[in-house]
Amino acid sequence: MKTSGKLTAMRWFARRVAAGWNGSRVALLVVAALALTASACVSIDLEDEPEQVRQTPEAAATATTAPAQETATATQVTATPPATPEPTPYDGELALMRIPSLGVEAPIEALGKVPGYNKLDVPRPRNVGWYHIYDKPGFGTNSIYSAHKDWFPDIRGPFYALTDLEDGDVVVVVMDDGREYIYEVFLQRRYIAGEVPMADLISPHEAEDPALRRPANEEWVVLITCGGEFVEANPDGSGYYVDRDVVIAKLVETKPGRTARAVEGGD
Repeated sequence: MKTSGKLTAMRWFARRVAAGWNGSRVALLVVAALALTASACVSIDLEDEPEQVRQTPEAAATATTAPAQETATATQVTATPPATPEPTPYDGELALMRIPSLGVEAPIEALGKVPGYNKLDVPRPRNVGWYHIYDKPGFGTNSIYSAHKDWFPDIRGPFYALTDLEDGDVVVVVMDDGREYIYEVFLQRRYIAGEVPMADLISPHEAEDPALRRPANEEWVVLITCGGEFVEANPDGSGYYVDRDVVIAKLVETKPGRTARAVEGGD
């Protein structure tokens, strides 16, 4: 049975989101064509996803910059220095994510595609999902994460307050050996569901939007959740969000490994 208190809480979530952000804030990024149910993002549509294979540590460590292209006047172009991953990227498991300014510390679970569909799966309500079909932290590229904003009727997900993140806030990914990858937020946007440039978020070198073109010497994390107006679609108060919010942060520091503190998985 669902209590009236739980329904009230859910509707409060909806009103808060429907009210929107402060007009002075930059709208947050969103993921392509996410279907929704029970106030939670269900999947990420990958119709425009580029083919990409996660690098092995050996491949990442020995990767070289492509030869510089010549102009029509035969002038050699100086290539941008490549990203500088760890000498031998750590290929262990991702343990947890911390977002200090939001008071978030949540276990990370590895996710892939929904079987039989070209869509990314979603994590459990209290977990952050990392998409293992793309790179891990330390490999000098993009790693992609999603988590719920909330879960009907009364669970606040790890990314409930993702839209409160501002430039300079920190996102920390902790590995199973205790090493920490520390990222600094620099970009927040919001897209209508179905209009998110998902391919650009996964492989941003060819992005039409200059803000989404990752420099070759940077490593990014992309955080994705639901947002915008909440539509109460069912008599019990459950429904869906019409937009998708994304925050992007770049790697600024790597702390050496030590014994990781175990965190139990969520519901």
